[in-house]
Order: sequence, then C-alpha cells, then structure tokens
Amino acid sequence: MAVLCMGCKKKGSEDRAATTVIVAGRQVWDVCAEHAERFGAQLAAVFGSDGLEAAVVARGSVVITGTIPGYEPEAARLALENAGHRIVGHVQEDTVLIICGIRPAPHKIAEAAAAGTPCMDATRAGVFREAVTSGQWSGGDALPEVAAKKTAADVRHETAEEKSTRREREANAMKTYVEWQRTEVPKRLAESSVRWAEERKEKEDKEIRRRVSQSLPPQLTEAQQIRAWAKEHGYTISNRGVIPGAVREAYLRAHAGQGELDLDVAS
Repeated sequence: MAVLCMGCKKKGSEDRAATTVIVAGRQVWDVCAEHAERFGAQLAAVFGSDGLEAAVVARGSVVITGTIPGYEPEAARLALENAGHRIVGHVQEDTVLIICGIRPAPHKIAEAAAAGTPCMDATRAGVFREAVTSGQWSGGDALPEVAAKKTAADVRHETAEEKSTRREREANAMKTYVEWQRTEVPKRLAESSVRWAEERKEKEDKEIRRRVSQSLPPQLTEAQQIRAWAKEHGYTISNRGVIPGAVREAYLRAHAGQGELDLDVAS
C-alpha cells in the first residue's frame, strides 16, 4: 500500500500519496507535494535558507609533500578536496599553498621557494586537524630546510660535520613521529571507539524500532476509518476520492464522544 501524506491525515482531508520525506533529527514525516512546499516555505522563512548546501567553490591547487602526522595520504587529500582545493604534484600557477609534513620532497620545496608559495608546516601539533575542522587553509610558516637527496656515494664522502647535521635532522624527524605515535594515536583510537559505539547503538535502536513497527497492526487514517465504518453500515462509498459529506457527518454523529475509532482493517 502506498505511503500516505501525514499532513492530509492530520487535517482529515482526502488521502494523498506522500512524495517527500522531511527529516529533523530522528523525526520523520511523509508528506505530499503540497505540504512539502508549504513546510519548505516555513523553514526557509525561519532559517533564511532553502536548506540546500552551497556548492564547493574552487580555491586553487595545493601541493602536499611528506607524511602528515595522524593522516593517511588519501585522507589528507580528501580533506582538501572537500574544501574545494585541487591536489597537484608540482607547484603550478594556481597553487595557493604547499603543505609540508615529515620528510618533504626537496624538489617541491625548491619549487615553492622559487614561486613564493605560502607554506603550512603540518608537523606542528594539531595544525592540520584544526584546518580540517575550521575549513581555513592558510600558510604563514617558513619553508623547511631540506637538503637535496643524497646518493650512497654522497653519503660516503660526507664530512664529519655534514654527517652530524644529517643525523641530527633525521633524529628530530623521528622524534616528532614518535611523539605523535605516543600522544595522537591513542587519542584517535579512543575517539574512533566512541564513534563506533554511538553508530552501533543508533543502528540497534533503528532495528528495534523497525521490528516493533512490523509487529504492530497497521494504523488507519481517519479517512480509512470512515470508509471502513461506512461499508460495515451499508453505505456505498469508493476506496478513493473525496468522502461524501453525508457519510462523514453520519460517522461523526455515530462516534460523538467516543474518540477515534480503533479499527484494524484496510480500505
């Protein structure tokens, strides 16, 4: 049987098929086109909006280089793309930002330096996460000092000072990574566990409501109750269309003071 408009049911007017679903939190209303337009106009008047999400505006390309603490590469790319940015592998004319993680690529740093591209140092605690949350992607950090990639021969010919500098730089990068593992990973696992528990409870509640709804007898609209009563009392009435005023009046008189008729039959 087709889902009927809850607005028409409330008014006691003729039955109309529901064409729109209005959702607010866990409340759901099935309404016809007329009620959908009416309710939509009321919501737009209250909130000053039709409820449609604004289109994502293109904001220029972004270069990501290095490992961003706490984010897999695909997750970092998706966060920027959702904000309207286009991810590119090299600095281009429309590149508005370079995001540098742990061990960024030297050639990309050189390209950004030559083009004067703003830099976001994503190795600083919480910087990338704050940008994801706020949607504000800005670069006011200095480009990291990155030595060109060395070959095995270069390493063998390093001076003692160069070797010490390289090892210190690598140790600092590893220290940053270990600190992130120690502080951020447990926090993210805890947050994930909470979200998982909330989602599981919501699914369980939804399944319980579905099973309870299936176990209950179908609820008839007032129009269906009138038609069922009329047929039982010898009135000739169609299953659709407007209910004759005389039939409705007879039904109301017969049930005056008795409240709604609790019938368990379908028209």
